[in-house]
Amino acid sequence: MIKIKKGPEPAELVQYRQLPGATYQDMHGAKTGKYKADGSPEDVYTVVLDNLIREQGCICAYCMCRIPEKGKSATIEHIQPQSVLPGQALDYRNMLAVCDGNRNSHSNAHKTCDARRGDSPLSVNPLLPETIAEIKYRSDGTIYSDKAAVQNDLDVILNLNCKERRLPENRKSALDQLLQEIRKKHPTGSIKQYCQAKLAEYQTESPHSPYVGILIYWLKKHAR
Repeated sequence: MIKIKKGPEPAELVQYRQLPGATYQDMHGAKTGKYKADGSPEDVYTVVLDNLIREQGCICAYCMCRIPEKGKSATIEHIQPQSVLPGQALDYRNMLAVCDGNRNSHSNAHKTCDARRGDSPLSVNPLLPETIAEIKYRSDGTIYSDKAAVQNDLDVILNLNCKERRLPENRKSALDQLLQEIRKKHPTGSIKQYCQAKLAEYQTESPHSPYVGILIYWLKKHAR
């Protein structure tokens, strides 16, 4: 999980929110006057989701996998659940783009991200750097926190160490690739400057590399 910087909300959402009786559910099918490449109309939901995906560098706000995933669609997630704060259902700053989260699995143990979360409250918030700073990674790809509430968010509510989805394995693979690159370019000597340059690259790239959070975490430790 990395810090997400929110940009301007789509004009289509602003216009839609001004309609009498506008609801989040009715964003599906609400006309925008825009069309997809295949000629089919784009509704407000699609425009907002596409904007969120671009804003996040095409990775899930929680597990950091590439979105949309091959054969699976992304979806809009509310930081503050609609059941808790229905008045923020159409608030763009309350919206994130997330992956499928294995939501069609028959086992809740195999679900992740918002598919696993449901309406559970979260302490961690991708918009707040102070909560992201509480997140750490082990060399085996495990995501964790020394703060109990954040650890519960990561490991239980969002299930971000789900082995069924190979999340720790995928994060470890991303880190291993980075380490191989560093060893190849700097077999000896200090790697501090190289890590500083790579850190700046990963923090500003678009789209983001999948599972970039573990890379940023490792590079920060070695760029000091």
